[in-house]
Amino acid sequence: MREAPLTRPVIGRNVMVIGSPGSGKSTLTRALASRYQLRPIHMDQLYWMPGWRVRHGEQLLALVEEAILADGWVFDGNYSRSFAIRGERADTLIWLDMSRSLCLARVVRRIATGYGSVRPDMAHGCPERFDLGFLRYVWTFPRHSAPGLARFYDGFSRSKYRLTSPAEVAGFLDHAGMAALR
Repeated sequence: MREAPLTRPVIGRNVMVIGSPGSGKSTLTRALASRYQLRPIHMDQLYWMPGWRVRHGEQLLALVEEAILADGWVFDGNYSRSFAIRGERADTLIWLDMSRSLCLARVVRRIATGYGSVRPDMAHGCPERFDLGFLRYVWTFPRHSAPGLARFYDGFSRSKYRLTSPAEVAGFLDHAGMAALR
């Protein structure tokens, strides 16, 4: 199974991007969507409702299913209850397995530069804010969530890429003919 983008990456019509907050999922999703004319789908836009209220259970899963009905998407996010739904339709999986220090630094920078505004990949009514619990979540992500991502990645039988550094992401984009989109 392809694990390193040594040659031109094989990007299918339905792509899942997973990884820690701050790993670059949304940035990569936007780049791939633009380059391959795919629909970007951000889990944060489905998961959150205005005021940082969580959309739960069956309602969220129904939104995920609706979002992937038509082929031609790049879907970023980790909500593991939706992995089976998305994984069944995805032909490419990209796991951004970055260091927790890099992810935390990127999240802190995102908060500092975007405080009070809503990111394009976030749900309406959810402005960037300082949340110590979320920063703890990012720091402890390798312990509580990365093992589940690893199991999903290992069990994924189609084209897959595990990128562990910004340099590997840059190489992946270069090999995909996307240097200008970085």
